[in-house]
Amino acid sequence: MADYRKRIVILVIGLVVLVGLAGCGKKGEYSSLSEEERIDKGLDAFEHLKNGKIQIKGHSKYNIKAPKDGQKSEGEVNRSFTGDFETSPEHILGIYDDGKNKFEYYHDAVSEFSKTKSDTEWYNDTDSMKKYRYKQPNGINRVAIEFLRSKKKDIKVTDDKDSYTLHYETDDVKQLGANGDFLVGGSYNGPVFHDDDSDAKVKIDLKISKEEFKPLSIKYTCEQDNSDISLKFKAMVKYSKQNSGVRVKVPRGIDTAKSR
Repeated sequence: MADYRKRIVILVIGLVVLVGLAGCGKKGEYSSLSEEERIDKGLDAFEHLKNGKIQIKGHSKYNIKAPKDGQKSEGEVNRSFTGDFETSPEHILGIYDDGKNKFEYYHDAVSEFSKTKSDTEWYNDTDSMKKYRYKQPNGINRVAIEFLRSKKKDIKVTDDKDSYTLHYETDDVKQLGANGDFLVGGSYNGPVFHDDDSDAKVKIDLKISKEEFKPLSIKYTCEQDNSDISLKFKAMVKYSKQNSGVRVKVPRGIDTAKSR
């Protein structure tokens, strides 16, 4: 009888241990991570994104305070980019639609090129785009990721069924005036913030899969107001075929492209 009771006790203890282990999750899985570890894993996922396909859709609504002759004071613009990318070496190739025209677009680590359907050759836009050095359709750049690492205490984590989201927002005008170029540059058409803006806001939502910690999307929501313009901007970045071996071929004619 005593042996029977002992076996029952051992069996119950074993079941309790099994239930406890099932609830804990394996080390490294999403369920076993602290909030700070989830933030680190999410930012690492975007930082270590090597190649894939990217789609960016942006919408701007603006009000120009002192329009010039013939210039509309209010308007809305939809822009998009669809293409392939590599980060080592750095290449982006795709189609950019500015709402009026479509361009073939190519960007390497230091230079930017474009070509319309009517163009017979590529043009080098590097000089004209120097002041927008972080304005590239890559979703998010590594400088922005490092900035977000320094702001981990301000990042909130929200759960979905198969994914989670890192949310960061700021309305610090001076901070955005100094860092806004790289912080929203990956959206390609985000605001160019200034120190003398009367109002400025940025919200960034990074979405990551729970199972493989794969970057899924980025949502940008921005506002800007100054003596020249009032602007509201939204963009959605979506990734596919992440780290699947996508390769970008340098287009023919890049080496002889002329500056505009």
